Amino acid sequence: MIRLDPKAAAWRSVDGEVVGLALADSEYFTVNESATLLWDMLARGTTEQAMAAGLVERYGLDEAAAKADVRAFVAALKERGLLDA
Repeated sequence: MIRLDPKAAAWRSVDGEVVGLALADSEYFTVNESATLLWDMLARGTTEQAMAAGLVERYGLDEAAAKADVRAFVAALKERGLLDA
C-alpha cells in the first residue's frame, strides 16, 4: 500500500486538477486530470495495480501504458519525497 505523506505536501482540487505545495521546499505544483485520479487514490492509500486499473477504466488506456504511467508518476512523487515511507 502506498499513500501520499500529508506532512510533505498540502493540496486542493481546483477545476478538476490538483494544486499543491511541497512543504520541504515551498514549491508549488499542479497535476493534470488523469494524474488527479491517481493523486486522489494515493491520498486514501492504494496500490500501483489499482491506479493502473483506474486509468484503464476511466481513460481507456491499454494496461501496459497505464502501468508505465503509474510507475513514472509514483517514481516522481518518491523523488520529491511526497509519499509516506
